[in-house]
Amino acid sequence: MTDDEELIALIDNELEPEARARLTARLAEDEALRARFEALRQSRDRLASAFDALLDEAPVERLAAALPKTAPAPPAPRARFRWAELAAGFVVGVLVAGALAWFTLGRVEGESEEDWRAAVIEYANLYTPDTFAFPSPDEALAARQLQAVGGKVGLDLTPQSVATQGLAYKIAINFAFADKPLAEIAYTDEKGAPVLFCITADGAGDAAPRPDKRDGFSTVSWSRGGRSYMVVGRQPEDRVVALAQTFAARF
Repeated sequence: MTDDEELIALIDNELEPEARARLTARLAEDEALRARFEALRQSRDRLASAFDALLDEAPVERLAAALPKTAPAPPAPRARFRWAELAAGFVVGVLVAGALAWFTLGRVEGESEEDWRAAVIEYANLYTPDTFAFPSPDEALAARQLQAVGGKVGLDLTPQSVATQGLAYKIAINFAFADKPLAEIAYTDEKGAPVLFCITADGAGDAAPRPDKRDGFSTVSWSRGGRSYMVVGRQPEDRVVALAQTFAARF
């Protein structure tokens, strides 16, 4: 295990006794390691609180009513998650508790099957600055996350190709909408407010970038090469448009 993995396992009380004793001895002697342990512990607490709030607000009853009888029930709204899963890159396991049925269902009641953008925006209403208050992953973990989501939508995504000035990369997550892969790349701005860059391999025809306002969000969406894209955030429209122009030039 790396130092971070061992520290996270210690926080989750998952270390074997011998490993725990070795790490505890190192913590007693290494000030930098103690500082890293404290940073991870505080991040865990903030993230746990944020996801607790998100799960409390997730529309589980509405999703359960909309699911076909043969579909598995959506996760229980009070499920809780291990920090080790988050740090290892399995954050899908965290967000899916509230969003899995939301996206894989293909639509929520009253929405058109094609309007994946509405589903993204409706769920994004639950996001706050606390949702992504955890530290940005290191480049190696970010690369693994982006490779996983890029493979689903048929793009070579790397930390460099999705990097943009003024936004901090936080996580890349695989969802699905109407049985088509949907990648969500989450950032935060300088105030901690979320910004999402979403990609779905939906086979849509090419369409030029189109700004829009939806439910208090600024959005820009476009299609190219059989994929549809959207940038969405509560930032001013001109900033979201500029960000979309940056991504549209790359993908």
